[in-house]
Amino acid sequence: MKQSTQQNDTDASESIPLTNTTNSAKNQTEIFINKWLKSEQGLIITYIKESKQEDTDLVAGRDALSESLGLSMVYAINKNDERLFIENEETLIDFFIEKDGFVYWKLTESGEKEVTTNALVDDARIANALISASKLWEDDSYAHVAEVMTEYMFKNNVNQGSLVDYYDRKNKLASTDITLSYIDPEALENVAGDVTRNKQIAENTINILQNAPLKNGFYPKSYEVDKKAYHYDSQVNIVDQAIIAYHQAKAGESSDAFLEFIRQEMDNNGYINGMYDLNTKRPVVNYESPAVYSFLIMYLLEIDELSLANQIYQQMILLRDEDSSSPYYGGYSVTNGDTHVFDNILPLIAEQLLHEQ
Repeated sequence: MKQSTQQNDTDASESIPLTNTTNSAKNQTEIFINKWLKSEQGLIITYIKESKQEDTDLVAGRDALSESLGLSMVYAINKNDERLFIENEETLIDFFIEKDGFVYWKLTESGEKEVTTNALVDDARIANALISASKLWEDDSYAHVAEVMTEYMFKNNVNQGSLVDYYDRKNKLASTDITLSYIDPEALENVAGDVTRNKQIAENTINILQNAPLKNGFYPKSYEVDKKAYHYDSQVNIVDQAIIAYHQAKAGESSDAFLEFIRQEMDNNGYINGMYDLNTKRPVVNYESPAVYSFLIMYLLEIDELSLANQIYQQMILLRDEDSSSPYYGGYSVTNGDTHVFDNILPLIAEQLLHEQ
C-alpha cells in the first residue's frame, strides 16, 4: 500500500462498546469522502487539494488509484451494499481495466491514463472482491470480470515462479520484487481458483510471506525474487507491518513479537507513531495515521484481541473531525484543508469489522 500522509490491554469483556453515535459518525465519513474525495467522473481521488507531480510513478494530489477502488469494493461487500459495489464495478469497467484484464494502477482526476503499469496488491484485492460479490449477490458477471483480471495477472505479474509487484505493459517487463504487505494469502488463494499453474504460483508467493524472518521484531519490507533475498527498511513503516501481521494472522501464522510491540506502545504512550527505527524501535516521525490504526484494528480483531482493538479505535477517532459545523465534518486527519483518502476509507472498513464483533 502507498504511504499514508498522516501521522493496558484488559479483558475483552471490558472493551468499549460501539454506540449509535459511532454509527452516525461512520456515515458522516462516507459523506465526507463523497463530498471532498470524488471527481466529477465519480473517481475516488487521493487528496482534496491539487498538486503537480512530474514523476508518473508517484501520486499527485487528485490522482485516482485502483487501490482506492478496491478498498471501496471491500467496504461495499462488508456492509452488504450492492448499489455501492455496482458503482465501483462500473468505474472499474469504464476507466481502469482493459479488455485483456490489465488494470491501470493510477489515473488522472479526469480518468486519463498516463502510466503503463498495474499493481499486484490492487488487482488481487479487486479480483477477490469481485469473486466475493459474485457469491454474495449471485451474479456471475462479477466472477467473469475477476477471471479476466486473474488470467492477466498470473500470466504477466510473475517472475521466478512468484507473483511480483507490477507488470510494465509498455516495456513488457515484470518487477523483480514483491512487497510483503502485498501478499494476502486468502485473496491469492481465492483468485488462483482451481487452475493448477495459478495455484502453484500463489503457493510460491505465499511461502515468501510465511518464511519471512523477523529482524528486531519487524517484518521485511520486500523480497527480491531473482536474488532470493529479503530486504528491510531502516525506518519501518508501521502500516506495512500491520498489513503483513494481518495477512499472517488470516493465514494462521503467529506474530507475537509485533503484537507485544504494539501493546507496549499503547501501554507506555497511548498511541502509535507512523514510523519507527528498525534497530532502536524508537519513533522517527511524530504523526499518527488513521490508516495505520485501521489495519491494526483489523489485525487485532483477527487474533481476538478485541480490547486492544477497541483501545486503538478510541485513539483513531480522536483524529476525526467531530465539529458538525465544520466543512470537513466526519473527515480524518484534515490538515490545512487536505487529507489522504486512505486515512478516511480504511477507518470505515475497520469500523465496520469492529461493529460485527
